[in-house]
Formats: sequence, C-alpha cells, structure tokens
Amino acid sequence: MNKLIFYVLIVCALIGILFASCLTEHPAFVLSPLPEEHEDIHAPRVFVVTDHKNANAAIPEWANRFYEGGFSEVISMEAGLDSFMFIARSQGNNFDALRLWHDGFNLELDFPRMAAARAEARFSAGIHFPDHEYGDLYVNAIRAISDTHWTGMSKEDDFWARRRFPDEDEEAEREDWEFMILVTIGKANFAGQLTSIFQGLKSGPQPSERQVLAFNRVVENFFEGF
Repeated sequence: MNKLIFYVLIVCALIGILFASCLTEHPAFVLSPLPEEHEDIHAPRVFVVTDHKNANAAIPEWANRFYEGGFSEVISMEAGLDSFMFIARSQGNNFDALRLWHDGFNLELDFPRMAAARAEARFSAGIHFPDHEYGDLYVNAIRAISDTHWTGMSKEDDFWARRRFPDEDEEAEREDWEFMILVTIGKANFAGQLTSIFQGLKSGPQPSERQVLAFNRVVENFFEGF
C-alpha cells in the first residue's frame, strides 16, 4: 500500500513538472472576445431625436448618417474625401457633465485611442479572438497605435442630441443626451504614420508562422474596409 502511494506521488510530481515546463516554453495567449458594445457603432438602436444642437437647422450629414446606419455609414462618406473620419462619443443623463467632457476633449490625448479603436475593429473583422489569431503582434500593434504621438488631425465639427428611446411600456421609455465630436486626418498622413508604427513593431514572444502570415495579410490590405 505504501509503495502504491509512493508511485502515485511520483507520477503527480512528474505531471506538475511537465505542466510547469509547458507554461514556461509556450506562454499562453489571453483569449478575449470582443465586447458586445464594440458593435454599437455599427448597429444603431431605435430612438427619436427630441432636441439637438442648432435645433432650427438640419442635423449635420455625418451625424445623420451615423444615426441612420451606424459608423459604417459615416465611413462611406470617406470615398470622395482625402481624409479619414473618426467620431468620439459620450452619452448620459447629465447635460452639464457631457458638456464638460466635450470641453475637455483633447486631440493629442484622445485621438490615439480613437485610432486604436478603429484599428482594433479592422484587425477584428470576422475574428472572434484576434489575440489568438495574431498573437502578441496584435496586442503590441494596438498598444503602439494608442501610444503614438499622432499629428495632422483636426476637430471638424461637434453635435449633441437629446434622444428618446420608445418602448411598448410607456413607463419604460427613457431619454438621454449624446455628444459627438467629428475628427478628421488626411489619408496619406494617417497611412504614413501607421506604416511607421507597423515597421517599428516588436512582436515580443515569437509568434507562430500562421500568426505572422495572418497579421501581415491584414497589414498589406489594411485600408480595405477600414
């Protein structure tokens, strides 16, 4: 009986050593599927605008397109322009607090996050686990984009609206405010800065050949569907 227990302990110890060795030689990737709110910009919810900036004037085209079809509709406007368009948004029930967010918006600080979010969406198109698909190349690329000191962007416009969300139960209806800021940057300028980021990218732990090929495939056609 004692010998049996002895052998069991040895086997368990060997399994533990092998497991630790695997963790050391092959770092695990964190598989984090994209959060549901990532799709909000592409799937607008049903609401009624009850008040908005310059109420006597029409809603700006870029904001109207966003409300009607999400950010993909705004992107469709870029085809005839020399610039890429980005939208910063904030929603809530306190108009004054949202006004403070608007007044505190800073291109140098906020644009890198906007660029990183749009790049993340590009890498994640049709992929549920981008950090698994591309390995640390993806993680480091998004981090580098968000840490870069971007230049040449411009705040083009801003807009706010009060929105009412209808519900079959009238008591369940709610209202909120949404502030949006439209930012643009020249396509050639943005592409040049992004290319420099990709060229200086360090992959960290050695990615697999499949991950490198998948990452490079996106980079080579990055602005298709961007």
